[in-house]
Amino acid sequence: MIRLIILLLSVYSGAAYSGSAEHSLLCKEPGQSSDAARLTLSFEEEIFFLDNTDRGCRSDYVVRQAQGTENESIIFSYPTSDDMGLNAQIMIFAAPANGGEAHYIGDIPAGASELKDGNYQDIQQAGDSIYENIYRVDGSKVITLMPGKELIISGEQCVYKKAGDAVCQKMRGSFEKPMCVLNDGTRKILAVASDCTELKENL
Repeated sequence: MIRLIILLLSVYSGAAYSGSAEHSLLCKEPGQSSDAARLTLSFEEEIFFLDNTDRGCRSDYVVRQAQGTENESIIFSYPTSDDMGLNAQIMIFAAPANGGEAHYIGDIPAGASELKDGNYQDIQQAGDSIYENIYRVDGSKVITLMPGKELIISGEQCVYKKAGDAVCQKMRGSFEKPMCVLNDGTRKILAVASDCTELKENL
């Protein structure tokens, strides 16, 4: 049910895109006599084994082929009703294409939308800014693409006018005149306003 709500939100956002077919997985908890605390996930002839997480079979699990390869599958574990909130995450696992051991490779926010290139876009407000982060899921890890976009809508920030500048300047953004910057996690570099058009739509 939770996954359906998230999927509908993605569709309504206009950004959802399915790069490859995905299939729901049947989930089986380990038996009481089993020493291995792992889940068994299956679709037709494919069987995956996943180290048991706190979500167990309460989560919805889906599998799809990893982007750019035919030899690996990606499994998405959607948050349960207990996990939902502003920081709800989709847990992601990598596994061999035809079944086998699945290994945790990272998370993406539950509200992220899939883009046409297969990456995932998450836009949310935190503090005095609206942030856009792009995530790439490959066969071995989840990567946060840098720099991310930030729209400063309140307060004063230390911003570099150009990427090569050694010293930042105190600059102010406001709701009426927001400031667009590129944020690599350590430096904020001034960007043209048009780079943050999509973020401004969230004001």
